[in-house]
This record gives sequence, C-alpha cells and structure tokens, in this order.
Amino acid sequence: METTINVHLDILNQITGAAKALGISRSELIVILLKKAMDDAARPDCLCKLVKYQQRRKPHEWHRFHLAVRPDDYEYFLDLKKLLKMSVSLILSYAVRKYLNKLFKKDYTDNYRYKNYIIMERRIDSVPCWIFIWGYPPNIEKII
Repeated sequence: METTINVHLDILNQITGAAKALGISRSELIVILLKKAMDDAARPDCLCKLVKYQQRRKPHEWHRFHLAVRPDDYEYFLDLKKLLKMSVSLILSYAVRKYLNKLFKKDYTDNYRYKNYIIMERRIDSVPCWIFIWGYPPNIEKII
C-alpha cells in the first residue's frame, strides 16, 4: 500500500543517513522505527484526547515522503495513531529520537515481532467488541 507522510527535513536527513549506513531503503527503516514505537503502546492513554501533530514549521522545512508499506503494517500504524493519539509523522519523529541510534548497536536484531494482523469481533451481552491482534498468537485456535 502507498501512503504519504510529512517529515521535517532534519528527521528525513537522519533517516536517509541511517538507511544508507544500514544498507536498507528509507521506507524499510521507517517501518522498523514505527514498529519499535508499537512497543510503547502497551498502556495507551488515548481516551478523550485529540490527536497530536508535529509543531508547525515553515513550508520549506517539510518533505512529503511517499511510503510503500505492507497492508498489515499500514493497519498497525493506523491503530498506533489511535492508541498513542499522535499523527503517524509525529510517531515517526518520536521513534527517530528514541530508537534510531539503538539500531546501530552490535546486538541489535530486528525480529519483526509484528507480522500478521487479525481483527475479530466478539459480542458480550450483545455489545460488539473488537479485538486487534498484532502478530500471530501460538494458540490462535483457542482465541478464535
């Protein structure tokens, strides 16, 4: 799937340099960084809040980046936006600051823990409840 994000030039420059150093595309690096931010959504504080966006800057300080991602990654990022109440671009900026340098450590491994995406509906006393599963649980047959 293709989508577009607005990135501050300083963030894009960091992503570009790191992607070159790691030998991967910028899109791949962006996906890795956003997935790292998914770990921070373990205890979201998302009720009754507006989505936060990046600080305003002059138009020439932005870059519109076209990003190609897998469909399940796209859905993860939409969920992440909802849980963290931050735009995907702001989440990326946060992830660059928090995780980019860690990707260069020798013991770093990216095991892509989130590879599958499942949405299930359950009814509790006729109230619809939605379950979003990031990954593939070993005992999925018990959940379904």
